[in-house]
Amino acid sequence: MKGVFRVKEQKKISLESLVSEIEKNGRIGRLGKVFKTEKNYYFYDTGTGKVAKLNSNVYIVLKSLLEGMPVEDIKNLQLSKSEFEDAISEIKSAMENEHILQAPPLKTLTGDAVTELDDILENKVENVTLEVTEKCNLRCKYCIYHPSHPEYRAFGHENMKWDVAKKAIDFLKEHSQNAENRHIGFYGGEPLLNFELIERAVEYAKKLFGEDMSFAITTNATLVNDKIAEYFAKNNFNIIISLDGPQEMHDANRLMVNGTGSFEKTVMGAKKLFEAFHKEGKSSKIGFNMVVSGPGYLEQYTKIQEFIEKSEWIPKDVMILTATVDHGPSESDYFLPQGKEDRWFMEEFYEPLMKWEEVYKSNPDNTEKTLFTDGYMDKGMMIIHKRLLTETPIQQYGMNGCCVPGQRRIYVTTKGEFLHCEKVGNIPCLGNVNEGFDKEKIKKLYVEDFIEEAKEYCKECWAVNLCTLCYVNCYDANGLHLSYRHNSCRNERKYLEDNLRRYHALMEANPSELEQYNEMEIH
Repeated sequence: MKGVFRVKEQKKISLESLVSEIEKNGRIGRLGKVFKTEKNYYFYDTGTGKVAKLNSNVYIVLKSLLEGMPVEDIKNLQLSKSEFEDAISEIKSAMENEHILQAPPLKTLTGDAVTELDDILENKVENVTLEVTEKCNLRCKYCIYHPSHPEYRAFGHENMKWDVAKKAIDFLKEHSQNAENRHIGFYGGEPLLNFELIERAVEYAKKLFGEDMSFAITTNATLVNDKIAEYFAKNNFNIIISLDGPQEMHDANRLMVNGTGSFEKTVMGAKKLFEAFHKEGKSSKIGFNMVVSGPGYLEQYTKIQEFIEKSEWIPKDVMILTATVDHGPSESDYFLPQGKEDRWFMEEFYEPLMKWEEVYKSNPDNTEKTLFTDGYMDKGMMIIHKRLLTETPIQQYGMNGCCVPGQRRIYVTTKGEFLHCEKVGNIPCLGNVNEGFDKEKIKKLYVEDFIEEAKEYCKECWAVNLCTLCYVNCYDANGLHLSYRHNSCRNERKYLEDNLRRYHALMEANPSELEQYNEMEIH
């Protein structure tokens, strides 16, 4: 079983000596995390990525140590003297034989953004996503452009000019000589309101790049006609359609400008796309993004599952992205990982999608079904399956899930400013189409400043080597604002703990199923 070992007993040692030994590497709570399945107890080690299978007594003692329980209170745990001494000895043995509980103190963060920034920005840019218009033909209630959104800002009315689009594509050509992949995306507003620019951009990109180029678009599909559908199919587009499930759910939020629901028009457009792509043998190029607004998440997720199963026009292997409503960044307090406040939060935390899958699959009739949540669940399992795993503790820590700013994607606004992606909101730009990257600004703001502040929190976190959090909810218009991120950190730790549990439960029940993750990639 990958990365799993059993803790073995050795000579006796006092609790005080054990604590003193462990604390050489800092606060104990940063060094790992215990978790349990229905069958077994486990410990995930921060420094090596190893997972130890524990007996119940070792689990109790180790959990108490990691959660910062005072030594005298640990001595009073409901264990016999021999059980307690054996547990202490087994932990010490694992430290010596498996090198656990020895993650070195985190002094800084590193990665390609630190070591290869100049080369990447010059030669390895992979994507530009063009905000082809600020306009939209919908007025979705949860959108940032709707008056009910806490971060509300009015819709713009500007289309991207060809000069801006051309410069962005030229920039990609000039800075992607050593890139592994090259993509151009189209975003809005509703990008089909400026379809002529999309056509012109695709034609120009093909002249520059030949066939070494792929395209993508996110659309509400209400404006899709036969011509547009055929165009996307012939030009190898990856398409994400915004569809929030069955009509009653979709039309509750996704409204036309006149206030009527958009479901029928979205479905009509989606069907045209599937038909056109089917003719080209490319049905897997289309997926859905479904936003669930709650309350009553479990009921709504069941409605989505039933909608997909009953809609014969939706391919069985369709990719589905799901999300809850994003209310924008907000201030949140910092809780020390595995401290009292953090534990209280974890006990009260409710992740509706995982809960729904657990409840839904508890019905024997549903255990073999393909679920719309499979892609989301696979991503979590992949994080655990492909985690950092070493014999001895790593000596460096990466920048969580942060991309190299400007490498994987440049979001180009209608005015030609460069942002990280469409998710980051109103934060300082990376440059623009006229002047290119502002390398000094990127290095200072998104590498040096980020590391200097983030390390103060990451150095106390057991999940630092699993974390996938990026620059989203880390900045405001003036610069770094990490108090926006604390709640995301707690959610991430809970997400990772849940996936450690799910992964090892599957390992116990059917380890061969984990082999599917050998060939998958995390995106």
